[in-house]
Amino acid sequence: MEMGLLLGSDAPAPDAAPKLLAVEVDDDLAEKLRRFPLPDGVLDADMNQEEIAQALSTTVNTISKWIRDGMPVAQVGGNGRAYVLRLSHCWAWRHAREAEAETRSRHNENQINLLRAEFLGVDVNNPAAQLSAKERRELAEADMRWSEAQRRRGQLVPLTDVIELLESIGKIVRDGIESMPDRLERELDLAPPEVAAVGRIGADILSAIADRIDEEELQGRDLPDVEPGARLLI
Repeated sequence: MEMGLLLGSDAPAPDAAPKLLAVEVDDDLAEKLRRFPLPDGVLDADMNQEEIAQALSTTVNTISKWIRDGMPVAQVGGNGRAYVLRLSHCWAWRHAREAEAETRSRHNENQINLLRAEFLGVDVNNPAAQLSAKERRELAEADMRWSEAQRRRGQLVPLTDVIELLESIGKIVRDGIESMPDRLERELDLAPPEVAAVGRIGADILSAIADRIDEEELQGRDLPDVEPGARLLI
């Protein structure tokens, strides 16, 4: 004799969703539910803390903390009564919280980048403005190591050596131009008016060189805080 399972007329079908508690939804929660609905195919449910922890891939301790932080509760527990949490409400609350934290983080990062750009004197879109102080220091140290390696290969020259060379060349040019009138007078037997013309031309050349140096305003330019012996020039 075969035995069959008899279902009462008011018994729910095996796949029917259980009835949910009547829960009041305020405007703030309604907005969260609109922005972050449950994924397609997931039915709403009232769960205890262990079940909601599994559904949200977290721990019961975290759920307890979130409840203290304001996560919506369908039924408050206590005195032997378990907490009841609506799945859709907790899902929307958590995602709204994460979105708010992400927005706050982006806002704060933008303000930090603006201040870094102001401090460095660069445009905010400059990659240097996106670097932390630690990252800038690491890049500077790497640059110095690279520069030292290039110097050892003969591809970089110490700045002091270049300055000394330019100063010596400048002295040779100046002395040569200033002595040129007398030398031309002796070697070419120039007349006094011709000697004076050569002197004026030489003075004009030296004045043009001095003016060009002044245009660069090198004397008033701020130099980086680097040891003089460590400054390198390609």
